[in-house]
Amino acid sequence: MNNNGVLSIDFGTTNSYYCKCPADQIAPVGVDFGSGRDGLPTAILYRGDREPLVGEAALHEFGEASAQERRQYRLCTQFKPDIAQSAEAAETAADFLRTVIAQAQRQHIAMDPAQQHVIFGMPSESQGDFRTTLTEIARKAGYGQVRLLDEPKGALLYHLWRKDFSPEEAQRGILVVDFGGGTCDFAFLQSLRVTCSWGDMELGGRLFDDLFFQWFCEQNPGVLRELQEMGDAYYVHSYLCREVKEFFSLTMARDRSEVVNKSVGRCGSLRGMDWPAFMERASHYMPSPTLVSHLQGMGVRCRSVTQREEPIDLVEWFRRSLVQGFSDEAVRGGDISLVVLAGGSSQWPFVADVIAETLGVDPSRLLRSDRPYAVIAQGLAILPALQRQFERTRETLRADLPQFCRNRVRPLVERVTGMYISDVATDVTSEVFDKSIRPVLEDFRDKGGSVSALRETISANVKADEDRLREIIEGRMRTLSLGLPGQLNELLADWFGSYGLSVGDKPVGDGRFVSVQGDVIGPETPDLYGGIMETVGWFVVGLATSVGAMVCGGAGTALVATGPVGLLAGALLSAVAAFLAVRYGKTKARELADNWNAPAWVIKTVMTPSRTAKARQQFKSRLEETLRRETAGLQDRMETRIREITEAQIEGLSEIAQL
Repeated sequence: MNNNGVLSIDFGTTNSYYCKCPADQIAPVGVDFGSGRDGLPTAILYRGDREPLVGEAALHEFGEASAQERRQYRLCTQFKPDIAQSAEAAETAADFLRTVIAQAQRQHIAMDPAQQHVIFGMPSESQGDFRTTLTEIARKAGYGQVRLLDEPKGALLYHLWRKDFSPEEAQRGILVVDFGGGTCDFAFLQSLRVTCSWGDMELGGRLFDDLFFQWFCEQNPGVLRELQEMGDAYYVHSYLCREVKEFFSLTMARDRSEVVNKSVGRCGSLRGMDWPAFMERASHYMPSPTLVSHLQGMGVRCRSVTQREEPIDLVEWFRRSLVQGFSDEAVRGGDISLVVLAGGSSQWPFVADVIAETLGVDPSRLLRSDRPYAVIAQGLAILPALQRQFERTRETLRADLPQFCRNRVRPLVERVTGMYISDVATDVTSEVFDKSIRPVLEDFRDKGGSVSALRETISANVKADEDRLREIIEGRMRTLSLGLPGQLNELLADWFGSYGLSVGDKPVGDGRFVSVQGDVIGPETPDLYGGIMETVGWFVVGLATSVGAMVCGGAGTALVATGPVGLLAGALLSAVAAFLAVRYGKTKARELADNWNAPAWVIKTVMTPSRTAKARQQFKSRLEETLRRETAGLQDRMETRIREITEAQIEGLSEIAQL
């Protein structure tokens, strides 16, 4: 392949689009042939011995010509779908493509095929004879040995470049619907490969042109005869009524309650067009003699149009074409993650309606550019440059990933979980210690009593408040499960965006539908609730430990010796046990101490406010320690998840590089 750039051609039935792109940068530019917009009508006007005209110039010349001039003219449009069946259509296509280059060079437009790598788009459902014919037509027209690529891949590459989805998402099931002037092409792609394609090369926008032509003739009695006498019928049918159709379609896409009026050149007008009237006509469509005569004159064997005896529902035809592929190719609607709409006819409102209703695809998963007619040419043009960029990007991603995790992911996770730990410990201490434990301790200090009774009261209070504690923890977990993935998603989006990539929609998750009973934000979530309940529970479990061992600091101290109850009860019982141990011995002293109904003055001696405050702080510290332990593995799990996401993106980049 030369390095002078790429020239891509979306050779269409109604319009053809040329796009240029440098070989070393992704900067596609649609070719403007002088009309102020990309592309040109696929039309050629033969003018006897004079050089043919193409595009807008051909249509304008024919439209402005006198009746005498038109007798020497022959205007040809909509010949592309028929090149494999009609020698005349194939010859016309070669003349059109050749003349485009010749006239562009006279306009000093730099698009010499000999200096470019030329790519032609192909409908996926086109057969080998169509591809062979187009290759030969391009060679005869002076484009050299061209490369053919499936048009759906062009649409996919365009949206990938625009970051409408990520390289990883491009590996999933994506349905591309290319509904143009002469074909309706469906392609299901996985890993950027067309796994199956189907469609109907007889269903296309030109049938809707014909619908509006008939509508125009009905509203303007006698106009058909005049058009035929003047030789204008085909021009009005294929060009002027197409303009009316496109204007009506765009209006309906904006608001289906509108009523549309539109002039048809100098021949008359169409008035009072609305959506119900259009749908009625579309559901009972019969090809006009003008269209049938044209197709037959071109030698086209289009049986569903030229030999139709009964009306056909055009919208239902589109639906059947869509569904047929799913039954024949064993593709399921659930396999589709995205639907890409391409081609001018995809702007019809019924297209999105049928796809969403028939396949059960959420409308938000339908993608369409604001210029759907140009996406294929631009997508094909950027392929070589995109491949080079993605080859470099995947190596850089792999090299930068460890530093990204170390310097950006881990600090973020630590900061977010640190805030969570502090908030949970503060809330739980306030609810459990201040509201359930402190009042019991103060009452015990004022009235006296036994340690066993103290233990039972605390246990009952904590148990009674368990539902409220669960609500507190669940609320904080919801904050963590929403906040951490959300911030990681933003971090990943920024990081991948710096490489010109999209990471897709919420790759880490969104943490919705949180419940402490089950999975919160996926496998990355620690059992925070269980850890907190264990910590709170040591008040109950720990007090069952031997009081004697607690007082004496023996091996049986377990959890209580380090907790607030251990602190307070230990201080109290140490004073009491000093007396009891002398009189009854250490073993008996432990048993008596636990059930001894100590007077208030004794308890006040050891249970000072400062000791209670110290117990509170120790309780909170123990909670924080537990939460840190439970979240210690979160950083590693999040890093693992991000590595998986990155590797999936790299794999997607590799698929594109090998396209």
